[in-house]
Amino acid sequence: MGLPICLFAYGKLGMGIASSISAFIIISHFTFGIFLASKKISFKVLIESTPVYAVLISVVLLYYNIKAPVFIENTAFLLAYSTIAMILMSLGIALTKLKVFSFKNAVISSFARLFLGPIIGLLIIYLFDLNGLAAGVLFIQTAMPSAILTYLVGSMYSSKETVNSIASTIVVSTILSFFTIPIIVFIALKYFI
Repeated sequence: MGLPICLFAYGKLGMGIASSISAFIIISHFTFGIFLASKKISFKVLIESTPVYAVLISVVLLYYNIKAPVFIENTAFLLAYSTIAMILMSLGIALTKLKVFSFKNAVISSFARLFLGPIIGLLIIYLFDLNGLAAGVLFIQTAMPSAILTYLVGSMYSSKETVNSIASTIVVSTILSFFTIPIIVFIALKYFI
């Protein structure tokens, strides 16, 4: 959900930074998230994880300043923009299937996610002395609701009770984010340009 909002707020440059942050989050889900959910360390998951290879190739290309061929670049841009639509549609479809099992716990977890996330984002911005576009995108990304990816990882590696708790938090945090995201975007555009 953070990618389209960063694209809306900061344009292509914002989406580029948001993509980097999202890549870090995705790799965290497919490594640390799986390690925490399964309660065992297995490097097989890391070896089989396609996002890890995509990020490694991207880092090598960026570090050595290797320009990708035009056809690959065009394909990547087309896929990136169509992915935004698919992410939003899959979020909508997933939310129709998820249910709230423990409303009290879901509200507490959602408030923690939606209010502590931006506070942690501000601390990171302060600690790393970020400003402008990078600070604004990071602030927006840290204010996003709980991700569907958490539910997917949990459903593969965690107990049913834990998965139900994750689903409840996703539903409630997404609903609450309709109120928090406009405020976060306003603050980001006002103070981080």
